[in-house]
Amino acid sequence: MQKRTIRIFKFAAIAAVPITLFAFSTGPPIKRTGAPVDDGGRTCTVCHTTFALNDGTGGSVAITASPYQPGVRQNITVRVHHPTANRFGFQLTARLTSEETKEAGTFAESDAIQVRCDPTGNAPCNGALEFAEHRQAATAAGQPGPRRFTIEWTPPATDVGPVVFYAAGNAANNSGNNQGDHIYTTKLIIPSAAAIARPAISENGVQNGASYVAGFAPGGWLQIKGSNLNLNTRIWQESDFDGNKLPTQLDGTSVKINGKDALLYYISPAQINALAPAEDTVGPVSVVVTTHGSASATFTAQIQRLAPAFFLFRDTSIAATRADNTAVGPATLIPGVTTPARPGETITLYGSGFGPTTPAVPNGEISTTPANLASTATIRIGGVDVTPTFAGLAARSAGVFTFTVVVPAAAADGDLPVVATLGGVSSPSGPTIRVQR
Repeated sequence: MQKRTIRIFKFAAIAAVPITLFAFSTGPPIKRTGAPVDDGGRTCTVCHTTFALNDGTGGSVAITASPYQPGVRQNITVRVHHPTANRFGFQLTARLTSEETKEAGTFAESDAIQVRCDPTGNAPCNGALEFAEHRQAATAAGQPGPRRFTIEWTPPATDVGPVVFYAAGNAANNSGNNQGDHIYTTKLIIPSAAAIARPAISENGVQNGASYVAGFAPGGWLQIKGSNLNLNTRIWQESDFDGNKLPTQLDGTSVKINGKDALLYYISPAQINALAPAEDTVGPVSVVVTTHGSASATFTAQIQRLAPAFFLFRDTSIAATRADNTAVGPATLIPGVTTPARPGETITLYGSGFGPTTPAVPNGEISTTPANLASTATIRIGGVDVTPTFAGLAARSAGVFTFTVVVPAAAADGDLPVVATLGGVSSPSGPTIRVQR
């Protein structure tokens, strides 16, 4: 998908004096949320050094907040999770987006939450930077997650424009030391309720998510270009899923196609990447983006029975991997990562919009087992037809079709065109695979 690396599958710090998790169960030092203006974005990995920040092993931290009304209290939720963790902590701060060195509103203390001030001391902070964090009793020692912390926040008394929250979460193993814990960070920008901008879809702003041309298939990927689509920029994460169900909204943004919920992967102010819902209609359909209750004008897009297309790494280089997950492509494409395919080598290609599968995948869910294409697909590489040994959806994938093929033994060196055909419909010309003997 344009501007984002495809990642559709579900899924060295400086330590001066070692400080144990047990000590931090009473709350971490201030300025550990990852806010860029706070000591260069320092986080809890300063001391919890076992895993890299945001390590991608199935955990997450997420903030939930609504558009604010000046001076009106609301609850902010911070959710921390990792599948193996059984103790949890967090730290949260709120800042003006116009000047992130300045606090935005105040947090309230409770039995579960304490508030600390910069440079030192506890609330009230009297205008100093504030950091809300867990108390020891709220860490749920020995209990699996997810753990949700509720923090009462009072916004500034006047409309100060968008407010940004930064949070760090510690999904810990309850070992009593600072090793083996997973640290995650996130941010969330919210507008004032009076200043929610209406989202708009650009002219020709709905395209196939792989080929970037008009037209997409049911269950296929699409991208939406526009403005005011959201204030935040992110992809889905663990906290957005409900079991195997894919998210239908991210940070207050949702998309309906012909009145049905699309599944959202990526949001930003100017682009959304989404998976189209199952749909029997062929032809023109309505597309509407809604953000914080404000809906765009209806855009008319074309839905097709089949809209096969291959994802690209960059330029015309098709997204392809080997069995060991190393990437295929010119050596110069991603230096040190991609290498050309060899004649006779088995590789996997990735695409979207190839139609129904057997068995069918329930609408809006991740496929839990492999599902073969209902129609036979032929892949042509460099003018030679090859028959995939597998063509369909891999287990634990969402709308990404995989094709396991063997590069023709007589393939010449160079960038060879790749085209897929099924049901009388072919993928767009243009994608290539680099081959070198």
